[in-house]
Amino acid sequence: MILVIGDLVADLIVLGGASLERGTDNPAEVRLTRGGSAANVATAIAPRHPVRFIGRVGDDTIGRALVAEMESAGVDVRVQVGGRTGAIVVLVDAVGERTMITDRGAAADLETIDPVWLDGAEWLHLPLYGFATPASRAVVTDAAAALASRGMVSRRKVPVSIDLSSVATMRDLGRDILQELIEAVVPDVVFANADEAATAHELGLDLGNATCVVKRGGDPVLIVVDGAQIEVPVRRVDDVVDSTGAGDAFAAGYIVTALAGADAVPCARAGSELALSALRRPGAL
Repeated sequence: MILVIGDLVADLIVLGGASLERGTDNPAEVRLTRGGSAANVATAIAPRHPVRFIGRVGDDTIGRALVAEMESAGVDVRVQVGGRTGAIVVLVDAVGERTMITDRGAAADLETIDPVWLDGAEWLHLPLYGFATPASRAVVTDAAAALASRGMVSRRKVPVSIDLSSVATMRDLGRDILQELIEAVVPDVVFANADEAATAHELGLDLGNATCVVKRGGDPVLIVVDGAQIEVPVRRVDDVVDSTGAGDAFAAGYIVTALAGADAVPCARAGSELALSALRRPGAL
């Protein structure tokens, strides 16, 4: 069972909404979809491996609908309920790049996780958004520590991956907090895009012994492992509709392949292929 802890929110995708004229109508294609990095990863994993999503949604219609959608996709959903479900407005430009206006809502108020929800873990994946507020940061860090303790008892370490997710979130947290959570969680794999990797370098983050996987759009994926750098070519896509969720799909493909025993290069290839599917549709997989 792959565990993914983090956000489940509603995404309001606005295609053609990156250039807005103030004070008047702006025609665009608008779609309401499931969002949240953790939820996206879990849903992309579901057809390929048993997966459990852990998070928090509001006590409202949209929260219930989002949970039902994930369950219908085959995800074992374990959520706390309270407050209101979060939402993100995603403005997508002509080349598929997106700008996000984020309200995490109930996702930011994650409380102590029921230990039973951690049972059966083979891998733990943690997007950085789950660490954005002090309360949820403590909860997610405690969950990782609990799994590490179980691994010491069973002598079977549960691999952990972190996705740096957002330059804005990285800067809001700052170097000291980011370094503390890296040292507390001790990730085996760190996912980042080129901007997030550059920010990690600027902040002077020490990722320890983690394999660092840097997604660079149509350029080769850069893998840094044991001090060595490896480039993995990717297929370029000319008909990008929306890049929302592509990085989450990449993480899903990588993790499932890693659990099958592959090393970083075929994992990156698998992640890149799954990410292509996300690039050709509005919203995440």
